[in-house]
Amino acid sequence: MSQEQAIGVALDHLFSGACRTGAKGASVTSCTSDWRRVQPGDAFVAVLTADNDGHDYADRAVKRGAAAIIVERPIPVHTVPVYHVEDTRVALGELCHALVDNPSQRMRVIAVVGDQGKAATVALLESIYVAAGYEVGVLSTIKSFDGMTRSEGIDDEITPSVLAARLARMESAGCSHALLEVTSQSLAQMKLAGIELDTVVATTVDSARLDLHHTVKNYRDAQRRVLDYLSPTGLTIVNADDAVSCRWLSQVGGPALTYGLGDEAQINGIIVEENACETVFILGAGTDSAAVRTSIVGRQQVTNCLAAAAVALAHGVEFQTIAQGIESVKKLPARMERVDCGQEFPVFVDAAHTANGLRATLRTARALASGRVICVMGENVQATAEESETIRSVLRKMADVTIVTDALTEYDEAWLAEHSAAPKSEKLQIAADRQEAIAWAVAMAGQGDVVVLAGSRTPTDFTFGGAQVSDADVAREILYAAARPMLRLVG
Repeated sequence: MSQEQAIGVALDHLFSGACRTGAKGASVTSCTSDWRRVQPGDAFVAVLTADNDGHDYADRAVKRGAAAIIVERPIPVHTVPVYHVEDTRVALGELCHALVDNPSQRMRVIAVVGDQGKAATVALLESIYVAAGYEVGVLSTIKSFDGMTRSEGIDDEITPSVLAARLARMESAGCSHALLEVTSQSLAQMKLAGIELDTVVATTVDSARLDLHHTVKNYRDAQRRVLDYLSPTGLTIVNADDAVSCRWLSQVGGPALTYGLGDEAQINGIIVEENACETVFILGAGTDSAAVRTSIVGRQQVTNCLAAAAVALAHGVEFQTIAQGIESVKKLPARMERVDCGQEFPVFVDAAHTANGLRATLRTARALASGRVICVMGENVQATAEESETIRSVLRKMADVTIVTDALTEYDEAWLAEHSAAPKSEKLQIAADRQEAIAWAVAMAGQGDVVVLAGSRTPTDFTFGGAQVSDADVAREILYAAARPMLRLVG
């Protein structure tokens, strides 16, 4: 862990409930779970993972100068103090946050969890808080901002040391709020250990990443673990339209709030107008309400707006400021992101790569289409055989034309047979790569159709001048290229 902002931490005090063997207690200013990165004076935390057991490297860590070892199973006696804890993953998180003086205890840290809408909710909430005049730090798959430096979002699972360091930089830069997009995988791996959350927001918890968690129970248990990090007075906000997360309400001792499109939600919304360019809805809470006109489209995105609004209202932000913040968000990268080049049909880029996410996206597309829904899917999808079949089932039922790449046909010979027997104009087409699939979708679309480029990530590596470009960039290039033959000089 970086020592840039680290303070000395007495391990006897931090792990007062642990059994210590070996030498007397140590005070450290840095720690690591990678023996290869141990510097003299570090604490080495022996973390056990599916691929590696840090306990096997305790000797090497000591030889590199480790001042203390933290373990969860017995190891040979060392000349340095050895602290025996229940779970070294938890100990690592607690130590990382303690080394930067626990900034989450002084900031308003808000974690967003769930299957869908996490990054969108974080982006909307950031815009609301900025409109309200707050300094806000962000850590999500769309963007990262530590109060000083903005960068692209983080795709990989964040480590406890990076999370603690980011929060410390946010606090140093004057951020009063920190917004975190939290994955079920990071919760299962105890990556949030040591943090103190002011607010937890759940979007939907009605499906499961079986490729990561193996069972639905494991997945839901991992999501619910976020409640363990709430402060004693922390707020829990759940989606009233999601039965699973609503069950959390019986498990929290602190304040709770619900949001959703149904009347039973405390923070609710009514969609009054929806088209390919914008959505208008009424945001309501008790007897108060405000009209919101947003450039992001779809029922799912309205639900995300309500989630962000619920947090802001609970924290005292006024209705009109919330509406202003939501309306300031003109697009969300790869979240029903519209690509408009003057064509006669809408093209949307969306990150949906699970069956539930794809279902919500195609439901929005169907509501906007008077003609066909044309969906591009593949390459970026990484799913089990069961999930892939569910995705294909959604595509069969909800898309009029599906253009897939070879990655999505891996587990389904029937799709390949269907493709070889069907003419190119039929419901299913298989393209060589995503660039070709996007070109086909744009070429066949006409007035009344809606094109959805699903499973998108930003940026995606395509060969346009050797640069990394997003699906939106690729679609834009293709649309402009198709329009060039029709351009005429005037005058």
